[in-house]
Amino acid sequence: MFTTGSKLFLGATTLSIIATIVYAVMKGGNVGWSATIGLVTLSTVLAFLTGVNFYVRDNNVSATLPDAVANAPAAQGPPTASMWPAVAALGAALLVIGAVTEPIVFKAGIVVLLAVLIEWMVQGWSERASADPAYNASIRNRMLHPLEFPLLAAAGLGVVIYSFSRIMLFLSKTNGPVAFAVIAALVLFAGFLFASRTNLRRSVAIGVCGIAALGLVSTGAAAAIGGEREGHELPTVGEDPEVCESNEETEADEKASQSVALKNGVAAVVRFDGTELVADVSGTHEPATTITISRSNPTFLIFENHGDDDVRMTARLGTFEEDVNGTMVTTSPKTCTQLVEPGGKQLLTLTIPKPSAATPDDPYRLTVPGFDGEITIVVP
Repeated sequence: MFTTGSKLFLGATTLSIIATIVYAVMKGGNVGWSATIGLVTLSTVLAFLTGVNFYVRDNNVSATLPDAVANAPAAQGPPTASMWPAVAALGAALLVIGAVTEPIVFKAGIVVLLAVLIEWMVQGWSERASADPAYNASIRNRMLHPLEFPLLAAAGLGVVIYSFSRIMLFLSKTNGPVAFAVIAALVLFAGFLFASRTNLRRSVAIGVCGIAALGLVSTGAAAAIGGEREGHELPTVGEDPEVCESNEETEADEKASQSVALKNGVAAVVRFDGTELVADVSGTHEPATTITISRSNPTFLIFENHGDDDVRMTARLGTFEEDVNGTMVTTSPKTCTQLVEPGGKQLLTLTIPKPSAATPDDPYRLTVPGFDGEITIVVP
């Protein structure tokens, strides 16, 4: 006798085969052949399912079989509810979103899917370990809790730290400490309430902590989307070439370091005695007024001020004509140190891409604004 499922599958298979034959006869062309192949595939799948259902007979169990009620698959309870299908969908969504946005989102999707694979697989195995649901749950917990608790704690701590950091970077420098103090006070107050209420129900504590965590994470996410606050950009002497033309103190010169930690790899030490510049070139024993440096490589020079005034050393890097949108523009690049106090020293890094022959009328040189002495720089 055919079972109910077998009859349904057999009818569906028969209708699919008839529909395939009729469509193949009446429809031609490339579109017709493509649709026919799809219908043939559908008929094949239905035929396979029909055969499987004939074999298992709707998973019916004969009453004459020994231990049919206890051991037959049909007698087993249904699987328990699981959140892992929903989490797997979240991981797949992260993969799709991360493929077109940020790589970190794509990597997070991979991590979520790997976690789902392990959790779902262990849950499916443990639920069939025995007929006792409590024992099955204990097996699952004994296997996964040593792995879940440390990872979840680390992930939760990372989310809290990241959320706090985004909030603090979003707020202004004055509002940030105030907000941090208020949040710390709320956490301390909540801890006091939990400790003082010994009869507080567990569900209430979990609900309060969950709402607080949700508020923190959502606020941190909103702050991350809003971006960090605008920081005050401190000027540097390299941003304004006019600074290098005088020894007047600017904002970039305030609290400038008057010592140099770099000792190795210095091409020369340039000394100013109040009237002129001289250079102690590495590898020579006599002061020089000409130094040679390599092209396109960073060169380190130390400037020492042995005079009585605050001065800076300026590197004048030639004069060039450049074509800017069809117009010839003359440029005279320069760079300099910050103001150096008497007895202080500063480091100057030079990277010159063109040889000295490229600017014969205005050679490379080191000067001190307001003084006539200079040191010629030769770039082969």
